[in-house]
Amino acid sequence: MIAALAIWAAISAAPRQPARASNHSGKIRGVVVDAATSAPIADAQVAIGDTTRAVVTGVDGRFTFDDVAAGEVTLAASRIGYIFVYRRVTVADDATIELTFALTAGTGTYQERVTVAGSAPSLSNRSVQLNSADLQELRGIGADDPIRALQALPGVAASDDFQAEFSVRGSAFRHVGYVIDGTATPLLTHAVRGEEDTGSISMINTDVLARASLHAGPHALTQGDWIGPSVEFDLREGSRDRTGLRGAVSATFASAVIEGPVGRSKRGSWLLSTRVSYIDWLLRRVDPDIVSTIGFTDVQAKAVYDIAARQQIEFAFVGGDADYRNDQARTANQVNRADSTSLLSSLRWRYSASRVVFAQRLAVVTNDFRNTGAVGQEGAIGTARALIWSGDAAIAINNATTLNAGLRSEEQDDTRTQREFSTTSTGGIRVRTQIDGTGSRRVDGVWMQLDQRYRDWHVDAGIRVSHDTRSSHTEALPWLAVDRNVGRWRIEAAAGRAAQFPAFQIAGTHSEPPLPELAHGVDLGAAFHLTATTTVGATLYDRREHNILRRTDEERVVDGVRVPASAFVHTAASLRGRSRGAEIVLRRQAPSGLTGWFAYSWTHTRYDDVETGEQFDGDFDQRQTLNVFAQQRLSFRTALSAKLRVGSNFPIVGYFDGTPEALTLGSVRNAVRMPVYARLDLRGSRTFTFERRRLTLFVELMNVTGRHNFGPADGVVRVNRVAEGYIERLLPFVPSAGILIEF
Repeated sequence: MIAALAIWAAISAAPRQPARASNHSGKIRGVVVDAATSAPIADAQVAIGDTTRAVVTGVDGRFTFDDVAAGEVTLAASRIGYIFVYRRVTVADDATIELTFALTAGTGTYQERVTVAGSAPSLSNRSVQLNSADLQELRGIGADDPIRALQALPGVAASDDFQAEFSVRGSAFRHVGYVIDGTATPLLTHAVRGEEDTGSISMINTDVLARASLHAGPHALTQGDWIGPSVEFDLREGSRDRTGLRGAVSATFASAVIEGPVGRSKRGSWLLSTRVSYIDWLLRRVDPDIVSTIGFTDVQAKAVYDIAARQQIEFAFVGGDADYRNDQARTANQVNRADSTSLLSSLRWRYSASRVVFAQRLAVVTNDFRNTGAVGQEGAIGTARALIWSGDAAIAINNATTLNAGLRSEEQDDTRTQREFSTTSTGGIRVRTQIDGTGSRRVDGVWMQLDQRYRDWHVDAGIRVSHDTRSSHTEALPWLAVDRNVGRWRIEAAAGRAAQFPAFQIAGTHSEPPLPELAHGVDLGAAFHLTATTTVGATLYDRREHNILRRTDEERVVDGVRVPASAFVHTAASLRGRSRGAEIVLRRQAPSGLTGWFAYSWTHTRYDDVETGEQFDGDFDQRQTLNVFAQQRLSFRTALSAKLRVGSNFPIVGYFDGTPEALTLGSVRNAVRMPVYARLDLRGSRTFTFERRRLTLFVELMNVTGRHNFGPADGVVRVNRVAEGYIERLLPFVPSAGILIEF
């Protein structure tokens, strides 16, 4: 951090070159607008090359330079939170040049495209979309993770600093549909497979994302089958204007993105990104008590080419390797080292006519993992493969009606070996139990969706029919969403049915064939425009679930007798549950001033086991959640933001009595909860603009209050039934600084 501040001071003090004198001059004037809304951008800096001449746009976004020396000059437009743009123009004697700079929020390089859209903030609590700039602010520089950026959104509950996973409305993260650039897969996170409490992070560099979307309530299911919310990440295209390079270095990671056009005709673009994390090294230096950490390396790439006026091909690649380390692994079955490598490759072809768009995509997803113990014993090893084909069409029937339809087929293969070890009398380690498992299946789906707009009404209705060869089940999954604008009010209602077919389990399930998990949800919400940029909204929701998988072999006390857990996980689709609650959100979205949201949600998730008769709260039942995000752009070069997350927290999963500090084995599941979670993060950024480059300095303070938060951990139960190690200390106060350079 000291080095970053020194660079900041040196740049601020650096002398600028004097303006060039000329006997011949012209005039440059223009406007700076938002590329997404075409709204003028105030307080943006426009500078002429390497001279001292710079102006700041007014409320109308306009700027003017008089008496500009004739000849070729470079103009640079910069505003914090937007991409850096520069253009070369030739000034003629006594002539006036008119320019428009269309700035895109977030990262990337300038492209000559302006899309006109509404500038009002989103009113829906069921669906939230973040652009590149939003993701940059919310991700933090301590962990460059777009999934963690979503943890601050309204209604999202997350209380483990080491995990990217989160819960929405009581849903487990395994019920979240995770879609990257049109391909749904749960494998693209840096995590340790076969182990739960080891940490995780998304395999995506935020700098290559165009947008991220979170769909919480009932919504269209076009990419796959799951019963929880959907998360969609879209990789942005590279620049078709020029070759660009941006590199970032912080105390926790380093990344680089290079992009540019394809050929002289610029009929396509390419983009390549790489990222290396060393947050594991930082955590060990900041807090020596943290003994288990995860580091990673990943690569993202995308290429797009227009093979004809109406045809385009697109290639995308995401790959990475995660390395887990636990220096306190001493027992025979603890993981000391783990490695997990995942890859996604996809090829997409699209044809667009005046009212019809056809597209096909072929994707391959792979994962290989290996977990070893303290003396190199191989505890788990496995390989997963998925081949996915999808085809879809969008037909604009008229200006108000669109019909969408598609097919999707996915082939899955999974092979794993899992071993349990015991210690010999001589202190050695031997294999006590080994299970080898192989699973395969195909899931086919067909869907149709009608999107109808009529005056103040919007209706989205559709159905998906899916068939799973492993369970031999076919499910019909309809959805309906209706929105109505009434003056400054917007009324929303939605209902839907969803299914999730069981994933491969090495030890199988008690239900043969395994049953699909099912959910039925209903939403009712209203929002009110306080001003053109500020809304307040509330949503009530109710979700019923059936055939939910649960672990049946957990350690517990039954009739006063201790029943140990089995060596390997066994599950049964025996849970029936209900999640209901309410969300209230105050949101302001504007190009200037204080922006962000204040969101409170109340949720209760409760399950019944139809086989045992047990009743207990869900594993992700967090009753109260408060998420606050605020950002203030002080000028075209300086911005400050704060992120506050508070939650009443989840249960300590399992059969326990007592308190988190004095835990004992019990007979009731999920009866003890972790302490209240509260974390405040602060972030500041400042940019420095030069002729063809821009430097941005970041400073971030994570857990600025130094609060002792606790999350779940893998513990042990002693012979006296005392449970130890089931909660662990989370992140302490961690300062970080970073530098971003754009060319």
